[in-house]
Amino acid sequence: MQNKRWYLAVMVLVLVATLPGSAQTTREARTRSGAGLSEGDLEAKRLLDRAQDLLLAQEADRGVKMLETVIEQYPKSRIRFQAYLVLGKHYIAVRDQPRAINYLTNLRALDQPDEELSSADRELYLEGLYLIGVAYFQTRQFGQAFPILRKITTDFPNSVWANQAYYYIGLCHFAQANWGKAIEALSMVGTFVDPDSPTVQYVEAGRRFYVKVTDADLPVLVGAGQKVSVTLSTVRGDRETVDCAPLGGAGAVFISSMPTAVAPPKPGDNTLQVVGGDVITVRYVDANDQSGARSIPRESKVKVVSTGAITFTLGDFETQAHAAFLDQPLFVLLQDVDLDVSDAADTATVTVVARHKDDGDEAESVAVKGVDLQKLLQTEEQKYKIRDQVTLKLTELGAAPVHTGQFGGSLRIEVAQSDANPNQTDDVLSCALTDEIIVIYADELHIEGETPREVQAKLRVSGEIDNRPRASQDVVFDPIIRSRKNLVEGTAFLELGRIFKSMGLIKGAKEKTIEGLERVDFIIRSRAPIPTDLRQAAFKLKWELHLVADDYGSAMATCNLFNRLYPDSPFADQALMGIAMVRMENKEYTEAITVFNQILALPKSTVKAEAQFRIAEAVERSNSRRDAAIPYYKQVAERFPNSSFAGAALAKLVDYHVETKDYAQANDLLEQIFQDYPDATFLDAMLLKWVLVAYRSGDLPKAHDKCAKLLFEYPESSFAEKAKQIMPQIEARLKKGATN
Repeated sequence: MQNKRWYLAVMVLVLVATLPGSAQTTREARTRSGAGLSEGDLEAKRLLDRAQDLLLAQEADRGVKMLETVIEQYPKSRIRFQAYLVLGKHYIAVRDQPRAINYLTNLRALDQPDEELSSADRELYLEGLYLIGVAYFQTRQFGQAFPILRKITTDFPNSVWANQAYYYIGLCHFAQANWGKAIEALSMVGTFVDPDSPTVQYVEAGRRFYVKVTDADLPVLVGAGQKVSVTLSTVRGDRETVDCAPLGGAGAVFISSMPTAVAPPKPGDNTLQVVGGDVITVRYVDANDQSGARSIPRESKVKVVSTGAITFTLGDFETQAHAAFLDQPLFVLLQDVDLDVSDAADTATVTVVARHKDDGDEAESVAVKGVDLQKLLQTEEQKYKIRDQVTLKLTELGAAPVHTGQFGGSLRIEVAQSDANPNQTDDVLSCALTDEIIVIYADELHIEGETPREVQAKLRVSGEIDNRPRASQDVVFDPIIRSRKNLVEGTAFLELGRIFKSMGLIKGAKEKTIEGLERVDFIIRSRAPIPTDLRQAAFKLKWELHLVADDYGSAMATCNLFNRLYPDSPFADQALMGIAMVRMENKEYTEAITVFNQILALPKSTVKAEAQFRIAEAVERSNSRRDAAIPYYKQVAERFPNSSFAGAALAKLVDYHVETKDYAQANDLLEQIFQDYPDATFLDAMLLKWVLVAYRSGDLPKAHDKCAKLLFEYPESSFAEKAKQIMPQIEARLKKGATN
């Protein structure tokens, strides 16, 4: 009997590119501490923190510029990797996945062959890989997403990122209608837990609770007809029994789960009711151990915690408020189950602050529970001064017995009088137009433990509610705002052009591209001080519009001009790729290869693997023979083994070995493909090739096995029909061999 080790995990499956709270809280706490940082790193960290505050305050342009400043001015500081990560998350949030991938790719520099990753660098590196995979999924580039996500599950299996990666692997297969592979991947979600993670000892209230049991005796016991079950109980009196199921083909590993809810205990209802301060005990009876002892109880305990969240709402305490108005009530909603400690409506206290930009006077410092609010509320180079503050008491919402963990309250906002100082001891918040209102809550207990963390929500005072009719116009005079508007409209015309072209309506497609080009030409030709990123985006949109219109000459001219103007742009490789693909379309293979080699020479590029693969394709097409391109396809697999093009290159090599009747080499390559690229889109074709290779080499059992696998896993594949025709021949030869 082997020793057991318990793993308890909590996971909520959400289709968002967010960092799990444990890793984020740890890294933020480490970043705030500044321990062990040099003077340059401290300044870089200060800028990073300010930039994150600006992004949270919806001031994206200023936040992005500050993050770029960190990268440019501190190129050797390790803080720059955090800046890359924040930029990547920002661009994923605004649906600019190519730019996000460009920034996140820089995090791969953390993984050096001869160096072991520190815990902090490991989290940065894994989150970067995960977000790259998410970005590829969001743009439906599933072939690009698979190798990135598989690297996480293969190299870092016992991490929270492995769970997240399996989820998106499953979604990729689901989107491609590969139901069997989708189920296989999704069944792995929530089964990996980092034993060194501080979150192992906590469970988030209201989230699903997972239990993992490892016992070498279990396969034998299950084979004998016995059930594997665990008992879950809380200190408040709830008690549930849940059966465990085997995890895939792991044999000795069984898992189970149960939903949790914030409510009074109801034993036996298949839901574990918890409240603030609860402790869950998991009990498993071990049939026997190595010493021969029988029926040994094994227990593990976890504490129920809640990670606090706070927001401004409307009067229903459900709809989020996006602005505050003078002489109107302001509603605050706090969610923290830790504060729900009785059947009565419990209470909580938060601090609400109104601040304004300092006019140059020394800003006063106000302390709340030992926190210097003035220092806390400084952002970037702008200094703020506290105008007024209110200590707001919140009451738990719901009907008795009250166990919701949601606390609500409201306060009145009044117009600040210029000739009087606000009374900071009353329950009214004095504000002026454009003031910023911040509610601050100190979360004493959360998924990371008992280290206090400040939770904030911000709101701008927009004015007074006025229902009188007004006249307005939609003419945009500001060149930057107009440029952004034109980019949005130009992108819409690009998509319309692609739709028209796909339907064969060439005239309509060209008309839409002309309208799109009018929008981007304004940005490119404008003499106004338009930000560089907008001009670069306009160039990219321009050559894409030309390609939709089949105007290859103009597309190439645009790409060439862009590369001369912005040689260091992250779009440079895309521009070169556009030029090279135009050359390929025009059968100018030598010129295309030259451009592809320029991409390979770039110090930073996200399309090098594709460039290497396209070189091999160009060589194959220009020579009309596959053998001339074989060395180039080998280079793809050797230089870029983790790219989606590596599997396709190996598939080309398989075809070559089949044509030359080198079945041993073909069989070895097929083994490698199915081991290294389990998510490739061409596996159905490879299975059929494997059937032919095994059949022609005389390995009839393998041919039958691969043919059956093709019919079972890919019944809708175009290759399944061919497999149905081959199967009777294989079975006939197998029967004939058996009778002989």
